Amino acid sequence: MRILIVDDEIELLGLLRLSLEGKGWFIDTASDVSEAKSYLDTFHYQAIILDRTLNGIDQSRTLITYAKQKNPQQPILLLSALSSVDEKVQGLEYGADDYLEKPFDIKELRARITALNRRFSPKTLKIEAFEIDPLSQSIRKEGTEIILSKNEHALFFYLFSRGCVASRDEIMDALYDNPQNITPNTIDELVARLRRKLSPTIIKTIKTRGYVIEI
Repeated sequence: MRILIVDDEIELLGLLRLSLEGKGWFIDTASDVSEAKSYLDTFHYQAIILDRTLNGIDQSRTLITYAKQKNPQQPILLLSALSSVDEKVQGLEYGADDYLEKPFDIKELRARITALNRRFSPKTLKIEAFEIDPLSQSIRKEGTEIILSKNEHALFFYLFSRGCVASRDEIMDALYDNPQNITPNTIDELVARLRRKLSPTIIKTIKTRGYVIEI
């Protein structure tokens, strides 16, 4: 699952990334509207976590509208210190799908994200002969689950959730804690193993740019 977090508190962004990243969750962070829009133009997200107030101004309506125009089914969770009933109602009227007050417990945030994803995600998607379950992050063929290694699984669902071409450098940054110790050949070998286990055509090579799973 790929998640975009938009907040002008840089320390909070770093904390949320550390707390949420892993187990198939890939986190992008933005601290202003223009950066957030750039991410929305590039990636498909299973959830957007949006601070209602950026740099002292309520810009949530602008970003919610922008995200929903790109994907009407885009799940959006608003974070805010504004906790009155009227403020919550207004945030939901802007188009947000959930509202969580600051300060919050990270366990509750995780649970809210999972619930949003369950609510909006299709149960399965079909790619070639494979059924992909985005919520459980499982892959099945003719009812039988395909077992992948940890890195194979991470690579597949990174490309699956990204929805566009990923370069080798981007894949290394997403999959490894110390990408500087990983060579591009490692990614090529990982792709080759996935193709052998799944299908030669499920991951496409885009010359000079990288790899993509077309959904």
